[in-house]
Amino acid sequence: MTSLQINFIVVITIVAFATTVYGFNVPSFIGEAQISHSGPTNSLYGHEKFYDEEHDEHDRVKRGMYFPQFQQQQWRQQQWPELLVSSEPPNEYLKMWITSEHNRYRQLVPATNMRMLYWSEELAASAQRHANRCDFRHSRDRINVGENIWAAPYANYSDAVTRWFQEVNNPRCGCNHAYKHCCGHYIQVVWAQTNLIGCGFARCRDVWGIIGHGHHNVFVCHYNPQGNTVFVNGNGQLYAVPAFNWASDVKPRCSECPADAPACYEGLCYKPTLQEIAGAKNDQISSKQEGQQNKNNDERINESTPISSNSNNNNNSNNQMSNKSFKEDSYKGNSNDVRRR
Repeated sequence: MTSLQINFIVVITIVAFATTVYGFNVPSFIGEAQISHSGPTNSLYGHEKFYDEEHDEHDRVKRGMYFPQFQQQQWRQQQWPELLVSSEPPNEYLKMWITSEHNRYRQLVPATNMRMLYWSEELAASAQRHANRCDFRHSRDRINVGENIWAAPYANYSDAVTRWFQEVNNPRCGCNHAYKHCCGHYIQVVWAQTNLIGCGFARCRDVWGIIGHGHHNVFVCHYNPQGNTVFVNGNGQLYAVPAFNWASDVKPRCSECPADAPACYEGLCYKPTLQEIAGAKNDQISSKQEGQQNKNNDERINESTPISSNSNNNNNSNNQMSNKSFKEDSYKGNSNDVRRR
């Protein structure tokens, strides 16, 4: 076995061990897309901790201790090179596609409280601002905003959302649908309380944090409210809040939709438009009128039923038959009117 083969096996072993034990994405081979999420929300401060703050194992989120590239020299901070080639915000079609792609994956989750996502221009502006930095590290100018980052040597970011979501299928992660570093992207994508999204894309000469790996394209999505919430319980243990409430036979999908999004569409809670509200009211009025009409018709049928009599008076019998025919003809006319509506 050559020394090159030995080095290759050593690298593969280190990458596999680090990914399995620590549950994070190690910078991999040139040509492969990479993803990075913003990590847990600190319930005390309302934001994630950054690598220059005090941190423990739970709070380390793709910082200097993971990537040696993050331990940059002071000159890099003082003389930040311009890596941006072009800023390319999503057009109207891509905005719809990004939003629909997120909602498509959110529909796969059997949740009682999963909200529908809507595009936010404000979040798109902040996401584009960070994409233009060409930085794989996470932005600091966020408050209650989650962040997923995708970087690749190719510009087609259509696989970004898929890569984020598929973390739940990683058998080495054991994602339990609450924050773990190895599935933080997935948790943010399916965080039930999140209802706004905005994304940005940029072409770069290189990308900070993964310099030299051939990545020249950065796609960033911002989410509000931010997911991946964690806090410390009374026993001093870290507790990760579940991303959503599971649906069941007792509590089906959309059974716990919030008050500001009471309507349901294919498992997603959303706020109905004024036209939908007006249409629902009209349907209720029509149903009520139809029910009243059916009740009136039933009463007419009962009235038109002939009364039996032991009398042999032919005049009374003829009068009863005449009344019956008259009332039946009247009911038929009313029935035709109902069918034409």
